[in-house]
Amino acid sequence: MRKIYMLTMSLFVCMGAFAGNVNGTIGDNLKWTFTDDGTLTISGTGEMEHADGNSGYAWGTDNHTLDRSLIKKIVVEEGVTSLGEYIFWDCLSLTDVKLPKSLTTLRKECFKHCTALKSLTLPDDITLIEESAFEECSVLETVTFPKSLKKVSTKAFYNCNLKKVDLSQTQVETIGMGAFAHNAQCKEVYLPKTLKTFEGEDEGAFSACGVKKAVCNAVEPPKTISGVFDFITGEKKTDPVDWVNIFSGFDDDFVLEVPAGSEEKYRSANGWKNAANNIATGIRGVKVSQGKFGVYDITGKRYMNHADAQTVNTLQRGVYIINGKKLLVSGKTFLSNSL
Repeated sequence: MRKIYMLTMSLFVCMGAFAGNVNGTIGDNLKWTFTDDGTLTISGTGEMEHADGNSGYAWGTDNHTLDRSLIKKIVVEEGVTSLGEYIFWDCLSLTDVKLPKSLTTLRKECFKHCTALKSLTLPDDITLIEESAFEECSVLETVTFPKSLKKVSTKAFYNCNLKKVDLSQTQVETIGMGAFAHNAQCKEVYLPKTLKTFEGEDEGAFSACGVKKAVCNAVEPPKTISGVFDFITGEKKTDPVDWVNIFSGFDDDFVLEVPAGSEEKYRSANGWKNAANNIATGIRGVKVSQGKFGVYDITGKRYMNHADAQTVNTLQRGVYIINGKKLLVSGKTFLSNSL
């Protein structure tokens, strides 16, 4: 009889909790409201309070007002400047996220293991994406990255389903260990000219990815450094690391395109050496002369003799030595002015 009574009381509590809108506070200046269509709206000004270990602190196991498994849509309104650590962790039904222009920081594991989230547009004023922010968002296919972004931290997009990573329009200077690792469907990567360092002593930023084409616009090869926190000095270690490969798991068709004149620097740089035979320069849309030239494969074996620009356009995708220069052909021919 006692068990029946307790079960009945629990049902009444649950029915009361989810009848209509529920709301609460999260931090000194932020409020949240949850509606019965599955929408969680957060409003106010300033930084968001961190959850304690996981989002149960805000909603879930430690707050029976709202079960995070019911959250389908998140709307963060203008005025909020950061998302707290773990704040939307494990929201398994989440499919839609709207973020404000005022947002500048995504804290650690804020969207980790949101396994129904497929696409996301990040506001342009975000400068920092912290550790594991989107780790294990296993169906996340497309992300539009912020123009002001400067750092993507360790495992930020680890084990997602990204098809392409385009950071070319960002201001990214640092990418952390395994930041985009284990995105097996990722075919294209575009890195900005501002990129300076890859951090980490364990796993490369794009390890175990199926990348076919990568473009790094930095004239100087970005360095691979430790990045491990030194508890004695209170600072991160900047020691060079020569055993971590930025890209790994690629096949023979992989092409790494770098700025003209930087090829040899990349071939001898830590983190890039394993892709030395896949490095090419790409100057797109350059009008070529009507001359004839030899075409060789990557091993130096003659592929064509007395070819012209029109003939080269028929080549299959790959890296070729044309007129003494290693160039990428990929649907559109990448040729230099010297042809």
